[in-house]
Amino acid sequence: MEFCPKCKSILSPKKGKVVCSCGYSKKSEVSLNEEFDQKDLIILDEDNEHIGDSTIPLTCWNCGNVGVYFWMHQMARADEAPTRFYKCKKCKKVWRSSK
Repeated sequence: MEFCPKCKSILSPKKGKVVCSCGYSKKSEVSLNEEFDQKDLIILDEDNEHIGDSTIPLTCWNCGNVGVYFWMHQMARADEAPTRFYKCKKCKKVWRSSK
């Protein structure tokens, strides 16, 4: 993290530079690299309906369909296990498991 030498605000990365709202900018000395595992990517449409993400061959307890979406969410403190959510691809029922 870098600070502006003029106004002491945090500099923001922008196209190979770091810039400040006061107008100061300089070439960035650090490159930002974001990587993710595509199998963990959840894609939603404008109605927050799943259109692609991680799936597993789990049987839905509501309709018996085999095939559910799943995702993880940290519901409590960071030292506790995250909660795994499931959503049936057929009936759209959502349930969770903390195991």
